Amino acid sequence: MFNPRSYPDAMTRHRVLCLLGFILGYGCLAAVSMRERDAVTLSTLFWPPAGLLMAALMLSPARRWGAWMALAATLHVAIGIQVGERSVPVALVFALTDLVFCGAVAALWRWRTYAPGMLTTLRATLWFIVLLALGSIGGGALAALGLRAVDPAASAGHWYVWSLAAFVGCIITTPTVLAWSRFRPRALAEQNVLHLWIGLIAAFALLAGTTLVFNNPPSGAHFVWHDGFGMSYGPLLFVAIVALAWGAAGSTLTVAGLALVAGSYTLSGMGPYANIAHFSGEPLLAVQGFLGCASLLSLVTTALSADREQALKRTAALTRQLEAALRVSGQVAWEYRRTEARLYWLGHLPHGIDVANEPMPLDDWLGRVHEDDRDRVRAWLNTGTESYALRRLRLRIRGSDGAFHPMEMAGSALSQVPDRMTGLMGMAGDDAQY
Repeated sequence: MFNPRSYPDAMTRHRVLCLLGFILGYGCLAAVSMRERDAVTLSTLFWPPAGLLMAALMLSPARRWGAWMALAATLHVAIGIQVGERSVPVALVFALTDLVFCGAVAALWRWRTYAPGMLTTLRATLWFIVLLALGSIGGGALAALGLRAVDPAASAGHWYVWSLAAFVGCIITTPTVLAWSRFRPRALAEQNVLHLWIGLIAAFALLAGTTLVFNNPPSGAHFVWHDGFGMSYGPLLFVAIVALAWGAAGSTLTVAGLALVAGSYTLSGMGPYANIAHFSGEPLLAVQGFLGCASLLSLVTTALSADREQALKRTAALTRQLEAALRVSGQVAWEYRRTEARLYWLGHLPHGIDVANEPMPLDDWLGRVHEDDRDRVRAWLNTGTESYALRRLRLRIRGSDGAFHPMEMAGSALSQVPDRMTGLMGMAGDDAQY
């Protein structure tokens, strides 16, 4: 029996788990990130906690934003002082910049997006990428100005450090949280088994190839030429395959794994971005360009695939509706393509007259037409006026009982090439007045 108190209790448990997960995830990621800072701007060189806050704001109603922001700011300042060894004013500058950046992007995202917690269409994905790029640039400038305000000796020339760390951190973390917040275990049972295996092989190839490039094994010179910098983008081919096979949930998780592999090796001083002789900057900033490209490729490919899948579902739904309408009317829709000499049917004719769902060669169709009507049917389909006016043809066709039954086909010209008739399209049904 349904307990009316069970639903509120379940909602409360869900919110508590989300809160604990946010605190644990934000705290751990912030503590790790605070250990790697730019010596000039004091900014972290990678910052995925901003992606967690942005995802929380995108998934929550506006009335709860204050609580999420207050919690994130408290953790940010506390960890910045304890782990990052920042002064209180500097820690406040970075915390406030994070709040402005994440709040502005999330607010604009919800303003223009019907489903605020979804990145499943190309339009929504591109809107998110544009907002994130502009927001990260503005946030970098704001952080630089804030540092100058609390410390006039601070340099504003390295504002891009904060921008790159925030952009890459959010482009990887936020889509991952959004995708997995909507994941249901039963989705695995509905997944195509072939797609599961293709995605698994591609994900393994991606992570194994990245490990080979970044690990610098003794035999690496046989597989990776020069310093491996140019070869590092090779495994990204498999990012697109994973996105097509697994969708948003699988591809975002795989990109997160890629970031963990590439980032950990670079932190250890290994890999092409830590070893290339012609690069004199911070390796962690360089590798984030690589990870940003991987995430962008994953997001766009997933969005294109999702758009196509939604279009196919809409087409299938419209086809089912049309079939139901045709079944009620006792008619079928048909299309004849002259170049293929094939008839396409949708619906079911009376008297057991068989019309397959697959394209039917014209000769097969004529084999079911009364022999006295065949030449007239062939001529009606292949010749005639270029006019788009309605045309009618009466014929006799063999039913399931072996007898011939009257039928009327009505159609008009089909033009897929300008000023050229390429076929006919129309309706067919029983004609008792033949």
